[in-house]
Amino acid sequence: MALTVDAKSKLPRASRPITALSILAVAASAYLIAVGATMLLKWGTFSFTAGAPLLAGFETAGPFAFLIGAAVYALIAYGLWTVRNWARHAIIGIAALQAIMALPKVSENALALNFPRMVVAGLPMMAASALVFYLAKPSTSAVFKKRLGAVETTARR
Repeated sequence: MALTVDAKSKLPRASRPITALSILAVAASAYLIAVGATMLLKWGTFSFTAGAPLLAGFETAGPFAFLIGAAVYALIAYGLWTVRNWARHAIIGIAALQAIMALPKVSENALALNFPRMVVAGLPMMAASALVFYLAKPSTSAVFKKRLGAVETTARR
């Protein structure tokens, strides 16, 4: 993975996959804001399950959980856009949580020998595993660590 450096600030810029993750986090944040605000303004428009894939069980706490989740996703999007190591760790944690949340459904379909449903239920687990693998790779980790080193070098000047 090639590391690109911004000429003005001398800080590394995010690669395309990291930028894509940032854009997906902004989209998740916008979705949660829209659903949460609509739930607050007009109760009963959306079911609480509308945020289930993004809130990992916390959607039952109500519309404010949607808005808090939106703030978290927006913060993570900012962190990924600016290549912050804490954002990489947060996404790894969220992806691991999503994989764990998909496990009971996959196990249920495996025991029922329902392979098509098992594959469909396992897609979030596979995507989360691929995401964790990508973000934990030494080359991806190096991008975030180089940013940290560049910030320390710029601060010393």
